[in-house]
Amino acid sequence: MTNEPTNHDRAEWAKEALAVFTRRTYSGDHPDTMHPGDLETATGDLIADLLHFAAGQGFDTGAVLAAATLHFEAEQREEAQP
Repeated sequence: MTNEPTNHDRAEWAKEALAVFTRRTYSGDHPDTMHPGDLETATGDLIADLLHFAAGQGFDTGAVLAAATLHFEAEQREEAQP
């Protein structure tokens, strides 16, 4: 048995961050009560704002996105294995 986070854990952490973001930018809406289209837009907006933050720190935003995608895909594969 491992204490490693699951993809469900990771998704819950992301929802917490998204809830803070939508409280400030989407009239106080919470991800649990948002229309799916608005939630999808808000998710993309948060990712874009994280890229603005990364750029402001002098990070290569393409590298940040590429690393995030690789991590996501690896974590998806890991949990898909029996």
